[in-house]
Amino acid sequence: MIIDRIGPAYDFQILGPLQVRVDGTALALPARHPRMLLAVLLLHNGEIIPEGRLLEQVWGHGVGSTIALRTAVSRLRSWLRDKVGGVAEVEHVGGGYRLRLPGRFLDAARFRAALAADFDAPGTDPHQRLAALMGALELWHGPVLDGAPEGVREESEVRALEDEHALCLQRLAVLAISVQMPELVLPRARALARTRPFDEPLHTRLIELHAACGRPAEALMEYERLRSRLAEELGIAPSADAQHAYLTVLNQDLPPSGGLDRSHVVSRDHLVVPRQTPPDIADFTGRSKAVAVLLDHLSGLLDDASRTTAVVAGVTGPAGAGKTTLAVHIAHRLEGAYADGQLYADLRGAGIPESPARVLGRFLRALGVAKNAVPDDPAERTALYRSLVSGRRMLVVLDDAADEAQVRPLLPGAPTCGVLMTSRSRLVGVGGARIVEIDRFDADHAIQLLSAVVGHERVTAEPAAAAELVALCDRLPLAVRVCAARLAARPHWPLEGLVALLRDEHRRLDELSVADLAVRDGLRQSYARMRKEVRPTLARLARLGRSEFTTGTVAAVCGLDHGSAVDHLGILVEARFVSVVDTGQAGRFHYRVDDLARLFVLHPDGAGLESSEGLQIHS
Repeated sequence: MIIDRIGPAYDFQILGPLQVRVDGTALALPARHPRMLLAVLLLHNGEIIPEGRLLEQVWGHGVGSTIALRTAVSRLRSWLRDKVGGVAEVEHVGGGYRLRLPGRFLDAARFRAALAADFDAPGTDPHQRLAALMGALELWHGPVLDGAPEGVREESEVRALEDEHALCLQRLAVLAISVQMPELVLPRARALARTRPFDEPLHTRLIELHAACGRPAEALMEYERLRSRLAEELGIAPSADAQHAYLTVLNQDLPPSGGLDRSHVVSRDHLVVPRQTPPDIADFTGRSKAVAVLLDHLSGLLDDASRTTAVVAGVTGPAGAGKTTLAVHIAHRLEGAYADGQLYADLRGAGIPESPARVLGRFLRALGVAKNAVPDDPAERTALYRSLVSGRRMLVVLDDAADEAQVRPLLPGAPTCGVLMTSRSRLVGVGGARIVEIDRFDADHAIQLLSAVVGHERVTAEPAAAAELVALCDRLPLAVRVCAARLAARPHWPLEGLVALLRDEHRRLDELSVADLAVRDGLRQSYARMRKEVRPTLARLARLGRSEFTTGTVAAVCGLDHGSAVDHLGILVEARFVSVVDTGQAGRFHYRVDDLARLFVLHPDGAGLESSEGLQIHS
């Protein structure tokens, strides 16, 4: 499930279709009448609604009955009790009903609180106010209670909320122009203005936004459409405020950001479309199934009108399996689908993880925000980032993520965006993500990669040596690539010469290094993140060689009880030092320490393992 780190655990949503989410996961709503009853009560959270009014809105004029209402209330209470515990309660008070729900769990209450806070803080930094109101707008996913019956949608409270939505956009327009970032608000203001054709203040701000973005012709056309509409439908002239905005444009007296100082403006006419993904590799090999799944997921769902979140996919696997290579290859294949650009960040999760706030700062600057306009507060950076990518087809590549907490602030909120993550962890806490797990190559693909780098002729000339070389590399893509690079640098060196060096287990990891590529580095990073109490277990299991073992073996060899043995094995499998071989007989899992991991433990380079563990792990 996707959980925004600043969002509530329970989220009742009426700013758009009615939804109830728990930890980011949407719940199946109750049947029609309890559902509409919940919608009306949420609109008036904390207020007593007379029974007659509820009957009129939920069932229609003269259709419902007191018995039907009480039955629906009973069903709603049962649903709330089962799904959200005691967070929300329906009370019978006098001749009506009241919903008691803390305001922090209702999107409309949070939106109103943010709008009220802006009215109370006129002297605050305008960039902070801009980010806060942008964050409030992110709570809107459509018209209030979109899809509900007209009896509910005609509620005066619905109109009040939608008027406040327009007011929020008007205040945002003024702020955005004052900080020379009008393009942040223009798309939203234009979209909402189309649904409110007679809202003069909103259309006036839209005229000013067009002008501030250096689009005087569009500003004048907007005024002309408003003038014609008011004259034909209402027989009135535009307000003095609208006329002043029109005359300002006509006299070319543009607001300060009128398109001249582009260093502070994010303008769609002058956007730098970010293409931050590293270059693809010419000898990409294998992974055809993973490529097909990722391409289908990240491109096939983009035009799904029912989606309300970004498309998210993840690649997981051991160090050296080629996760980054695969992600970069996929990103280049998707350039056409995500025409508005690609953002890329190395999150360094295997070492000292990069802070999301720093990454957001780089993303914002890549999206055209001036350095001095990037908010200091991490939450405001996230809100501004999500606002900037809203409505744009952008792919965000998050490479080498440490965990879900590092990823969540970097997830776009727009369904037009895609996210491709890589991590040694499975990141199952990022909801809605399609996780693709990759492991070592099979022998054929490993040899195919070797051939692609060193040349087909050299490999076919020594087929036995090539087969043994990839086996000694444990078919790990990084290890095979290192060997291929070393052989390519020595065109007259026979494959058998390198194989002879790799046969020596004491120096094999030393040989699997070239330039800035080293298999040992990835193993060391994974080992450093492992819980210290599990390391002695790995050391003892490594001494079993290539033998397979069961949980019972781990308990006996390492002196652990069954529960601890299961726990340690789970950690070692997650860290990619141990692989599940098969389920054996009677469903018992069999395991084995991976070859290169075993050599890392048995033959450290002096800095890889800790002497304080007190184990004689050398063979």
